[in-house]
Amino acid sequence: MEECPLNGFYSPAQRERYRQALPRRYSCRAYRGGPDADQLAALHYAAARVCLPGTRIEIVPCPEKLFLHVPLVEPIRGATHAAYFIADKNAYLPHTLAGIGGEAFVLEAAALGIDTCWVSGTYRRSVVDADLTENERVVAVTPLGVAEKEPPTVRKRKKLAEICTTPPENWPLWAYQAAEAVRQAPSAVNMQPWRLSYAQRTLRLLGKRADSLDMGIAMLHMEAAAGDAPHLWQWGEDKCVAHLIVEENP
Repeated sequence: MEECPLNGFYSPAQRERYRQALPRRYSCRAYRGGPDADQLAALHYAAARVCLPGTRIEIVPCPEKLFLHVPLVEPIRGATHAAYFIADKNAYLPHTLAGIGGEAFVLEAAALGIDTCWVSGTYRRSVVDADLTENERVVAVTPLGVAEKEPPTVRKRKKLAEICTTPPENWPLWAYQAAEAVRQAPSAVNMQPWRLSYAQRTLRLLGKRADSLDMGIAMLHMEAAAGDAPHLWQWGEDKCVAHLIVEENP
């Protein structure tokens, strides 16, 4: 079994920044402008620091007609820049790794006042202008900009009990907070395809597909919520994507 590269990758300061940015992040589709020069420089700096091995992020002026229009869905418009999330297809669980680093970047952007929207299917690959190696693939993109409107005050999410296999109110506080952080995470068409179980100091992330952006995003939210407690990540097997083991106080 491969060692999980998430172990010790993000500093306590990064994790705390991501935790604080969780409530601000939402999927924005309409923008009134792009990042200013200082924000853009900070985004480039963040992109260079958040990517796990086998993944990277490119920030580019947003190509014309990058985003496809989907019937009954608000079109993405007004963004001046975009970020490409890129993964080496030969890495272990490349989509999951890209989801971890990509969501860290999204939360860095949120902390800077920049809005985003994960897009993994409805963009034109023919206009993507990333400089890729033979083994690299663009697995998702996001617009980058300042929202045209204030974020919604209510966001559609499943109840916490619906994504937990046992009552989360009986879990230790850190596990409850991590589950709540996962509940806030974005997912493809807002399906929230994860489940969480807790036993013996271990919070397990369950899903039908181990290698997916959604699972990586959920793992980053769990990492952000883990706080300062010593903890360890291990990859799982079958429907268990990963284990988060925390050294609990007696």
